[in-house]
Amino acid sequence: MNDHELARKLARETGTLLVGLRKHAASLQGNEDETHSVLAQEVLGSEGDRVAHDYLMEQFSAHRPEDVVLSEEGDLEVARLSAERVWIIDPLDGTAQYSSGGDDFAVHIALWEASSSAPSQISVASVAVPSRNELWSMDEPMQRYQPNGSPIRILVSRSRPPREIGAVIQKLEEAFPERGSVEVIPMGSVGAKVGAILADTADAYFNSGGFYEWDLAAPLGIAVHNGLSVTDCSGNPIELNKVNLKVKDILICRPELTATIVSALNKK
Repeated sequence: MNDHELARKLARETGTLLVGLRKHAASLQGNEDETHSVLAQEVLGSEGDRVAHDYLMEQFSAHRPEDVVLSEEGDLEVARLSAERVWIIDPLDGTAQYSSGGDDFAVHIALWEASSSAPSQISVASVAVPSRNELWSMDEPMQRYQPNGSPIRILVSRSRPPREIGAVIQKLEEAFPERGSVEVIPMGSVGAKVGAILADTADAYFNSGGFYEWDLAAPLGIAVHNGLSVTDCSGNPIELNKVNLKVKDILICRPELTATIVSALNKK
């Protein structure tokens, strides 16, 4: 199978594995007290991360043994810095949402290639949001979007909403008065957020607090493939497979919103 087919297979099968594990855990909990329930959620989250990571590493060993794999749950091996091909994966993005029964968790599979001319050098990407029955891949037809004048919807982190959200809302309402009041929607995984934009239930997402390459690589790939704007919060391109795996900030949105949001985020 080619790289796109492999990425899609791994995202789909890992998502199915995670959903099955969660259903099994739920069947064992019964009528437990609150303390025990919280502990069960913590165990489920760590178990989900481990099981998904182990499954993906086995699959890459079988199907792409010569490639380097960078995983949130792995050892961050430095071989990736001189490699031609690096798979950047997050076996379970949105662990808190997964363990608490939410639907906004995802599996991220992306391939970075040193020779690629694609944005951020991501040539292959798949994102599965299994509880929503969504699977997005870069080799699928582009999602067509037509602005329809509805209110602008901004996605923010459930746990760390950006401090600049007020300034961004004000700027958007000034620039697009015909679209009314901006709506703010908390959501978990970056992959789930990008999926929501592609499904036309949201328009923009930004994070000024920082996160890591595995949180972003696959969602970035499918966002760019489908015509979304992907930059840092200053409007610059995103570089991946760097020595420092921390990504300072990110803006993913409909192209017509980019300049306004960047202006609000960089207002002194």
